[in-house]
Amino acid sequence: MQMRNWLVSTVLGIGLVGGVGCGPLEDGQTPGVPAEPTQPEPSRGGSVSAMAATGISWADFSATQVNYVFSCATSVYAHSCAFCAADGLYASEYATSGCTSPGDITHTCFTCDKALFPMTERVELPDGDLIDVTIDHGVAASNVVEFRLQSASGISRWKQVTLLSSSQPWKVWNESGNSWCNWPSTSTANCDTNSEWSSIVLDPSTRFLFSKSKGLFGTHTDVYELSNLSARLTGGDRVTFRWVQD
Repeated sequence: MQMRNWLVSTVLGIGLVGGVGCGPLEDGQTPGVPAEPTQPEPSRGGSVSAMAATGISWADFSATQVNYVFSCATSVYAHSCAFCAADGLYASEYATSGCTSPGDITHTCFTCDKALFPMTERVELPDGDLIDVTIDHGVAASNVVEFRLQSASGISRWKQVTLLSSSQPWKVWNESGNSWCNWPSTSTANCDTNSEWSSIVLDPSTRFLFSKSKGLFGTHTDVYELSNLSARLTGGDRVTFRWVQD
């Protein structure tokens, strides 16, 4: 690993950057180290606010809760205007019924008898986000772990995942349907996957940092920090984070 760190510092020191860990590794390729140097371009990833990220666990991504909602227990049928007007449960039906008053006997209010039904819903992360997590085993080289960032079709604002360790931090970010890995050069365009040695990923001090664009001015802000990576990951894994709500 000392040789790998020397390679990284040498590449960065002379200002040459390139494609970073996009897709599966080829034989002899080092995780996260550029394969072919290119001239750097202005960075669009990694610059974030000083706001502290909230610690989360693997379980937080899939946490659910049961809420009870009123829903139809019978088929729809006609009620009197007075019936709908007297019960707040039917306020929306009454408003769209055509009834001019509770005493209106010319019109009717179409609704159903309602009851409380349980509905299981996902629990949002502390800043209101929902992130899907998928772990594919045995798809990468056995001595590395790959991580991928995707955003749902309705998510266009900047998102980033950074693997923080005692070694070089590796990043994947996207915005408006485009994605990059560590440097926004042409060689990393459309790259949504990065990688690191499994020994580093599984070290207790290593964690994932999740960042996003916030507010009117789109400030890049660290929002979540995930530790204990070895609880779910092992060598050869690819973990995909898919931002589905922000």
